[in-house]
Amino acid sequence: MDLRPQPQQLSKAHWFYRLGLPLIALVYLTTLQLIGGLQAIHYTLVGLGVALCLWSDGSRRLARIGLPFLLYGAVYDSMRYYADYIRSPIIHVHEPYDFDLHFFGVNGLTPNEWLQRHTSRILDFFCGLAYTPMFFIGESVLLSIYLVNGSENKRAERFVWSFVAANFIGFACYYIYPAAPPWYVADHGFQIDLSVRASPAGAIRFDQLIGFPLMQGFYGQSADVFGAIPSLHVVYPFLAMVFGWQLPRFRKFAVGYWLLVCFSAIYLNHHYLLDLFAGIGIACFVVGAARAFFGPLEALPQAARTLGREPLRT
Repeated sequence: MDLRPQPQQLSKAHWFYRLGLPLIALVYLTTLQLIGGLQAIHYTLVGLGVALCLWSDGSRRLARIGLPFLLYGAVYDSMRYYADYIRSPIIHVHEPYDFDLHFFGVNGLTPNEWLQRHTSRILDFFCGLAYTPMFFIGESVLLSIYLVNGSENKRAERFVWSFVAANFIGFACYYIYPAAPPWYVADHGFQIDLSVRASPAGAIRFDQLIGFPLMQGFYGQSADVFGAIPSLHVVYPFLAMVFGWQLPRFRKFAVGYWLLVCFSAIYLNHHYLLDLFAGIGIACFVVGAARAFFGPLEALPQAARTLGREPLRT
């Protein structure tokens, strides 16, 4: 993929890349400025999106998979401004806890509670590492770039839009069925307190190991405390595993990583098992719906097969 600057190619690019995205970026930054929420990260992400659209035909190929990720980030970031206004007034604190205790309880404790009594520095490190944004989101970004670079554009686009759709369904669930995560019950009991700030929960132990507030800085700024169901953390590596299954070497990593994230979500006290089941159900629904509406993905191109990869219909 040629990513050298090619300004002469811009005149023949689609109007959305030349005018549409820059206009959307201007409106987005202006809106954030007016509501007092503009930060350096917003300039960075908008600058990246505009650069991909204007740089060259090669960068515009990347924009087809990069812009959906930026859309996801913008929507997630915006939730802090309207979450309290659209959330259902009924916050579910007891129900998820009772579900896990009833079906998966260990000596009168939920799996989360049992694991908080059996922590180890080794698990703190590997579970914390698996739960860092650079891994659970980075895996999806790198896979989509790899697919595009291998001329598997259709698979890459199906993957990133499935990623976005699963997130939007998950966000909607947060407001239709707001639920407290296990760390909330551990710290605040079953009383509902809308003033509670987000917490890195057990992931703070990873910060203590590395001597840097990485998890505090990320999870401590979460857009919604009561957005526990579904767990989107398990959705990301699940979708990457499905869409990257035809890559034998990646497949082995993807399966192991997904299982580690599932365990980490419980071990770090971020999610109940119920949350994981809901997330996996949404991921399966999105993949199935995409196949039903748009048909199965075509077999991999001959160039890909020569690299020893197996065709897979998703």
